[in-house]
Amino acid sequence: MVRLCQFRFAAVLVMCAGLSLLFRNAAAEPAAAKLELHVVKGFQQEYSLSVPALRDNDLVMIDIGAFARALRFVHKRQAGHLTVERDQDGKRWFCHFRDRNNFVRFESPGENGSAERVIQMASPPRLIGESMYLPVTDAVRIFSLWIDRQITYDRRKASIEAFLWSAPPVSDDSRLGILSPEDRSIGAGIVKSFSGPTRLNALEVDELANGVIIRIRATGSPAVASFIKPDKSGMAYLTFQQAAVDLSEFSRTFTMGLIREIKALPLGNGAVQLSLAFNTGMFTIKSTRYDWDSRSNSYTISALTNVDVSEVYRQEKEKRIRQELLQDQQKWKFDTIVLDAGHGGKDPGAIGPAGTQEKTVVLNIVRELGGLIQKEWPDVKVVYTRSDDTFIPLKDRGKIANRHDGKLFVSVHCNAAKNRSAKGAEVYILGPHKNDDALEVAMMENAVIKQEADYEERYRGFSEEYTIISSLAQNAFTLQSTEAARYVLEGMQEKTKLNDRGVRQAGFVVLWTPSMPSILVEAGYLSNHEEERVLRQKSTQQAIAKGIFNGLDRYREQYERQQVAAASAMP
Repeated sequence: MVRLCQFRFAAVLVMCAGLSLLFRNAAAEPAAAKLELHVVKGFQQEYSLSVPALRDNDLVMIDIGAFARALRFVHKRQAGHLTVERDQDGKRWFCHFRDRNNFVRFESPGENGSAERVIQMASPPRLIGESMYLPVTDAVRIFSLWIDRQITYDRRKASIEAFLWSAPPVSDDSRLGILSPEDRSIGAGIVKSFSGPTRLNALEVDELANGVIIRIRATGSPAVASFIKPDKSGMAYLTFQQAAVDLSEFSRTFTMGLIREIKALPLGNGAVQLSLAFNTGMFTIKSTRYDWDSRSNSYTISALTNVDVSEVYRQEKEKRIRQELLQDQQKWKFDTIVLDAGHGGKDPGAIGPAGTQEKTVVLNIVRELGGLIQKEWPDVKVVYTRSDDTFIPLKDRGKIANRHDGKLFVSVHCNAAKNRSAKGAEVYILGPHKNDDALEVAMMENAVIKQEADYEERYRGFSEEYTIISSLAQNAFTLQSTEAARYVLEGMQEKTKLNDRGVRQAGFVVLWTPSMPSILVEAGYLSNHEEERVLRQKSTQQAIAKGIFNGLDRYREQYERQQVAAASAMP
């Protein structure tokens, strides 16, 4: 009887408070106002906007529908009933407000139908015009409980901060408003009962931006357990009086984050103790809490840190930069080289006075070079645009290189000129020609496109201007291409008697397409009678291949040194 009187007295107080508020507001219309809302949804995912509100003396009321919409939730109103809806993982949660009703109802999906919570508010929402308003302090608290995220109101700044990035550790309000099995008025879910021997089955650790949650999932009857909070060294203990457990499954070490280590130790007579080592050297623990969740039969320890949001942003940004740099390093790791033997099939290339065909000489050189690479660099994949006497269109050669994510494209050719005395080796990179000799070489190598059935369509618009545009696209690789060309030319000069004609640039079609450092080697002049005789010799072809490889070896060493320098510069 005493409890009933107390309940009725409390109800009268709430009713009087509500009537007092209504009478006070009837005297004067509330003034329109705005509240600034700042929402953080993730790393570099935040926004700010204004939410309509009403000010009545010291009381500030927020438009519930506008607040929900600002948080990216759907809402709908019918008469005096406002429903806010949110979707997550294909499931839907609802929050129900009613005009002049002090109770808000949460509806969430459950295993056996919907589960419900009812929360009492200090003041009821009010339908004013087409919108429903609620004191901002109540609105912030209700939405925080409903979505399990940190939302705070700063009265002095007239602003709301919604930190939606991660859920806070379990709070005292986590079970507030859960209906008992006996309460049938709103259709509450039934709380499960558990029986049998207690067994700890799974350990789950969730690192959050502002703490950590440790869950121990169990079967059987609830165990008698005690929790000792972390001491100054960060050691905490959870002891079960009687429980079965696989000790190996509950002993873990963590390399980063608030929790450093968890160990499971038998204490005898069926008792088990979990020791938890927190990283107090890097984190300041604000609070810890232990709880048993009757809905899932799980034991939960939560630890909350004094989180600095700006510091979290900084750490996340640095982590992302490190990840991107590592990805770039992996992307540009020298693991694939593309070797292109010029011409082939119906295209013989240059033909010497004695009938030596360019396509045969360069294929032999490329095969020798590929064999050296596979022997000396077993970690590098060799891709051939052609490995036999096959005709491959120029554009397709670059596409092959791109498809295999090559890190260097090496096209090997033999030269020819009207001046039969011209001789020596040259290495080209893509770019506008600087002299007539370079132009003549490029025009000769590019002439092969006329042997392609649809060359007019495939190479429509080819001109010196297009070469300039293509070379600009290769600008990111110009330095590397130039270095590779210089090293290769030096290597060939050391291994052969071919004179050095230098590194040049010209508009070779075969260098258009590769999205990587690219060079074109002119191994010598077949049009020169003496050089033709030398180039057709197997020993010379092997020497050229060895010279090219030696140059590539120096280039790779320099390339990887640059990668190490980039890695050491990571924050």
